[in-house]
Amino acid sequence: MHECFWIIDEEGNEQLVYYDEIDEELLPTYKPVGGFCYSAESFLHLKLTPAPFYIKDWLPKQGKAEIFGTAKAGKSYLALQLARCIGAGVSFLNLPVQQGRVLYLQFELGLETLQFRMKSTGQIYEDVYVGTTFGMKLDTPQGQQQLIVAVEAIKPQVLLCDPFYKLLKGDENEAHDVEIITDFFDSIIEAFNCAVVVFHHAGKDQHRGGRGSSVLEGWVDSCINIRKTSKENEPLRIKLAPTLLRHAGLPPESIEAVLKDYEFEVVGAAPTVTDKVAEFLQKLKEPASIQEIIDAGIGSRRSVYDARNVLLRQEKIIESTKGRYQWKLLQ
Repeated sequence: MHECFWIIDEEGNEQLVYYDEIDEELLPTYKPVGGFCYSAESFLHLKLTPAPFYIKDWLPKQGKAEIFGTAKAGKSYLALQLARCIGAGVSFLNLPVQQGRVLYLQFELGLETLQFRMKSTGQIYEDVYVGTTFGMKLDTPQGQQQLIVAVEAIKPQVLLCDPFYKLLKGDENEAHDVEIITDFFDSIIEAFNCAVVVFHHAGKDQHRGGRGSSVLEGWVDSCINIRKTSKENEPLRIKLAPTLLRHAGLPPESIEAVLKDYEFEVVGAAPTVTDKVAEFLQKLKEPASIQEIIDAGIGSRRSVYDARNVLLRQEKIIESTKGRYQWKLLQ
């Protein structure tokens, strides 16, 4: 029987409530019958979250998603970008986002490589936790306990695991082995009220989904195919296309994006304020103040300051004198 449940308090925050803390008069409204069932009247009065998705149509709250693609298609870059966008509550490739704490677990990259990629974006990873491990196998009791300890400590709303094949000690082609993982993820979702996203390699026929057993495709709410469209020696260019959305219709067109500064930008999208500030300083060929940049009509004061911070972290601009900035290559 469940001893606690999640509600939304008066300030709109998610809160874990134990049944023995509720007034006896209100208990029948909140406490499930038979462990997990409610009367229809009580169920309709539960204060559940108003926004059903973390990523609109793609990732429901308490949902499961698989993002799959071939090697070198940019899955790990996309994973970091997804983590950042959910943590900050900003749009992801023009898709609306609901903010939530993120735990991104990387099972393939070392600490140095992961840190380098994150620093190279110039972005701030608000409410995002990261971890790297090569030995944690989620089809073993030891690996499961290791993840439970991390999730209990961090309490993420969204758990990202990259890549899927590294989670198994068993065979990704065997349904039984994969079911151990999906059953464990279900227990994590229910116990910690979180959503799970796994990044996976595509099979030989990319149109048929991820590699290995079809159990994973049957388990998730959403399958997103990431396909590389660029040629050798070209900037990495991809198309993102959902092949399964249980809670929405499939979109008529895929999202086309190109990798820039270690994050993807939608092709044809309007230039960002960061792009505009960079272009302004490159063309100016001399230092400029924040006020001069704002007076050029590039953006609001807050957005220009944010763009300056990104460009400084990317080491594209420098503060040549106090409060004045110039393109670094002009030194």
